[in-house]
Amino acid sequence: FFDVPFPKQWYQRRVRGLKVIEEMESPRIFKTHAYYDECKFLSAENNCKIIYVYRDPKDVVCSLFDHASLIGRKHVVGDDIQEFAKQFAQRKEVSRNEGGPGDWVEQNEGYMSNPSNYNILFIKYEDLKAKTGEIVSKINNFMGYPTLTKDEEDQVVEASSFERMKIMHNELAGKTVGKTGNYKSHLSQESIEALNQNVLELMNKIDDSQFNIGVYLHQ
Repeated sequence: FFDVPFPKQWYQRRVRGLKVIEEMESPRIFKTHAYYDECKFLSAENNCKIIYVYRDPKDVVCSLFDHASLIGRKHVVGDDIQEFAKQFAQRKEVSRNEGGPGDWVEQNEGYMSNPSNYNILFIKYEDLKAKTGEIVSKINNFMGYPTLTKDEEDQVVEASSFERMKIMHNELAGKTVGKTGNYKSHLSQESIEALNQNVLELMNKIDDSQFNIGVYLHQ
């Protein structure tokens, strides 16, 4: 994860961010929080592939709150996770123009509606955690790589686990980033209900039969 480039300049200076990507050797692999409408340089003709991971907004809030302190940006989320959850649910979370991940509803709606018909593999974060080997194989097949043996699949799962990342990167030690259902220990019922409204809003904008985000209302 840490070895995959993350062109952060994309947010503040998108031209520079694109220049970073263009200067990478092919095949180019990078991770980003970019919105769908910021991916206009992609096209079906250039054979780009997108792996899009989506997650329960309640866990997103907890992960962001924890991650902000990890990278020295506590000022972005404040000291009160309930207040941060309230702002996030009201779609007032740090805007993309200020370097933040922006609006959960808008972010997901863009990719899930996919008006430009990009080649996208959608992965629910909770499935990635619960069925890691299965998802690894799905990603492998999507990328067109040779079929993995069971041993190779197990090696990928172990090497990409969050526990492994914490061993390799001391700054992650003791952090809760990566857990599912973490919100149950951190968010008030009021915050949970507010964030569930974001789920309902997104469900009204997309065909949820492919994504099954409705389960976030009952987890």
